[in-house]
Amino acid sequence: MQKYTIFTKYHSVCLTNQINNTLDAENKIIISCNPSNYRGVNFKEILAESPNKQSVIVEVLEMDLSKVLMECIKHYHFVQAAGGLVRNTENEILFIFRNGKWDLPKGHKEVYETIDQTAVREVEEECGLHDLILENKAGVTYHTYYMNGKHELKETHWYFMRTNTQKLVPQREEGIEKAEWIPKDRMQEIISGCYLSLQNLLLNIKL
Repeated sequence: MQKYTIFTKYHSVCLTNQINNTLDAENKIIISCNPSNYRGVNFKEILAESPNKQSVIVEVLEMDLSKVLMECIKHYHFVQAAGGLVRNTENEILFIFRNGKWDLPKGHKEVYETIDQTAVREVEEECGLHDLILENKAGVTYHTYYMNGKHELKETHWYFMRTNTQKLVPQREEGIEKAEWIPKDRMQEIISGCYLSLQNLLLNIKL
């Protein structure tokens, strides 16, 4: 099953080519989408933020999911970013605390960079690390937000990384209040304080 899940502040919109038992459809609105009707689907309304709004599953039939994703993206200023899920020698995971939420270090892609270069640079800058070892891809998340007069949709590429450095230096000019190594026994507490898109990523990979 292929899928893209876009998170707003309050709900999610999942684009999938197959609804099966691994996909939680309870209390969600189901919309069928195909080559003849997809341009008529009101994705702007489906993605609009509203408290207590029901999450949506869009079942895409007989067409490429990426076309439907582009229909969602066109309503936003699209940005790409990358970040890291970093482990130390104690197998603790690096989290940052910013704007009242726990998060993983990440940032916007520069024009001259590859996406994995962005991931390494942003983690280094936000947490003061200089010996990162880049490993495999952890996943991709999509979320929407409003900033500086723009409705943005961010595509964030996440990578597993390792470091031998224990000391962290949070980049306070970027609003990062704390950078901490989180042990396994605190993981559930920290994940519950993350954004929905990041919760979804972390609960679907082996930590």
